[in-house]
Amino acid sequence: MDPHVVPHLHVLDDLHRQVADTIAPLSDDDLNRSVVGLANSAGILLRHIAGSERYWIGEVVGGRPAQRKRDSEFGHDRLQKAALLAELDGVRAVSREVLEGLQPTELLREVEVHRSRGVVKETKTFALIHATQHLAYHLGQLRYVTKLLQSGRA
Repeated sequence: MDPHVVPHLHVLDDLHRQVADTIAPLSDDDLNRSVVGLANSAGILLRHIAGSERYWIGEVVGGRPAQRKRDSEFGHDRLQKAALLAELDGVRAVSREVLEGLQPTELLREVEVHRSRGVVKETKTFALIHATQHLAYHLGQLRYVTKLLQSGRA
C-alpha cells in the first residue's frame, strides 16, 4: 500500500475500533432508544456513519456506486445491533479495498461530489479527510449518547 495512504487507513481502523468499543455495552433496545433533546438514536448514528463512509470512500474515492439514500439513514425504524455491526464491517472492508488500491497520483484527482449545495469538485484527499473527520465527529456523539443511556438520563 502506498505510504501516503497508510495513515488514512490506520486512522479509519482506529476510529472503527473505538465505535465498536463504545457501543459494545449497548443492547438493541439501547441502540433504538431516543435521548431527550437529541434527534438521532445511537442506531441511527451508526447507520448514518456506514452510509457516509460508503459514499465518501467507496464511491467518491473508489468509484464504487453507493446508491446512497441519505435521508433514509435517519429513519426511526427498529434497528438491530448485529446488523449494524455487520454493515459497519462491510463498509470497513470496502474502505480497506479502496485504500489498498489507491495510487498516490490519484490523491489530488478531482471528482464530482454531491453536497447539500449541489454537485461540486473535490479532491480524493479531501474526501478521505472528510470521511475521517465525519466518523470522528459521530464517534463523539455516540460516546455522549452511550453515557446518557448508561446513566439512566436518556
